[in-house]
Amino acid sequence: YFTNFDRRHNVNLLGSYLLGADKQWELGLRWNLGSGFPFTQTQGFYEQAPVEDNPVLIDFLTGNYNLTPLLSSERNGGRLSYFHRLDASIKRSWNFSKYSRLEATLSVTNAYDRRNVFYVDRITNNRVDQLPILPSLGLTFHW
Repeated sequence: YFTNFDRRHNVNLLGSYLLGADKQWELGLRWNLGSGFPFTQTQGFYEQAPVEDNPVLIDFLTGNYNLTPLLSSERNGGRLSYFHRLDASIKRSWNFSKYSRLEATLSVTNAYDRRNVFYVDRITNNRVDQLPILPSLGLTFHW
């Protein structure tokens, strides 16, 4: 069977460009494409009704009890959909001396807000996605 984090295909394209008279600006892009992770498919469900409590008071037609999934006998036989995202950044540097420098970085993870699936809840069938568009700002001081 395929291991939980088996990714058959993974492509990363990276690029950066320095701008300005003193090369104090840096633009960066990273694009990632990967095949989906494997998962064990659900074949169905069965309910575990608490008949030992009081079987006379249980409404078997409308009651919702603990659902237990029936998993496929083929472990990790399914695959999630392909994953891709674009990350972008712009960085500005200020040199104070030979040994000290300040950098300010603005970056955006998943710049085109791709809905990459993380997993699907087996009971509710709700899809849970990975990170949405995520801006960040950072400062780094080197000495």
